[in-house]
Amino acid sequence: MNKRLSTLVTALLLTTTLGWQQPLSTITAAAKTTQTTKKAKAPKHAKTKTVAGKSTHIKLQGASNARDLGGYINQNGQKIKVHRLIRSNGLSTLSKSDQQKLAKTYHVATDVDLRTVVEQQKSPDVKIKGVKLVKANVFKAFPAFPDFSKKNTGDKMMKKSYHDAITTAQGRKAYKSLFHQLLKSPKNKAVLWHCSAGKDRAGMGTALVLSALNFNRKAITKDYLKSNTYLTKTNAENLQKQEAGWKAQGKPLTPTVIANFKDQNGVKKSYIDTMYKAINTKYGSMDNFLHKGLGLSNAQLKQLQANYLTPAK
Repeated sequence: MNKRLSTLVTALLLTTTLGWQQPLSTITAAAKTTQTTKKAKAPKHAKTKTVAGKSTHIKLQGASNARDLGGYINQNGQKIKVHRLIRSNGLSTLSKSDQQKLAKTYHVATDVDLRTVVEQQKSPDVKIKGVKLVKANVFKAFPAFPDFSKKNTGDKMMKKSYHDAITTAQGRKAYKSLFHQLLKSPKNKAVLWHCSAGKDRAGMGTALVLSALNFNRKAITKDYLKSNTYLTKTNAENLQKQEAGWKAQGKPLTPTVIANFKDQNGVKKSYIDTMYKAINTKYGSMDNFLHKGLGLSNAQLKQLQANYLTPAK
């Protein structure tokens, strides 16, 4: 295989790591010819019950995992206000109608991009009129791509990323930035945060936001796992492309390799559990992390709850 093709294939594998899926238009025709014509089966995941209340899946042409958290009810009986808190996957391929829907219907005024600098440069967010872009990199750069020919490599890679997002200064700085935008956002506007797939970095950000709004771990986990539903089609497509890229490098596509790709593309309860474990080990509790890890005061937490929740009954 020539050097150019090898470089492109390596990029393909890296850009799908940790949910950092990017448009793959740069893959050459030579790589495409290695794709199997057989349809890849979407990964199977355990079904989950809906959390108290109901969020809204925002149907967009260019982003499959966009959700309005408005409608969820916390353990105190308070409901998240609609059109205020939006989580999503990448915004680089939004259509004109998508942009209008986010800005006009959902009142998005702030876009917090949690991706790496390289991702932001290769697939920049669509510029939406009236929406402020805030770059908050949870990770500075991609980690070295692990050896997916070894068992459980994908699972270990994902868990390490969840641990590092919480324990590193870079990760905490990014999530501090997200909360800063939430605190300063006008009461009639929405803040949207996203990564590439909207499942890992955005998923952890959502877990922290919901924790600050008095949602318990069980409810947060149920919302987190919904990414498997909304990314089913995207993940099946990614799996095919990853398999093609692996073959293009002349590597055997074993069941272990495929299992690692599936672990990388989906979300699992054990991933978010790793985040909680890292928080509890270093800070003792989620409350302590919100205060000491993210620097949020009691007054700021009360402000967030007043801004984004309906009054307690």
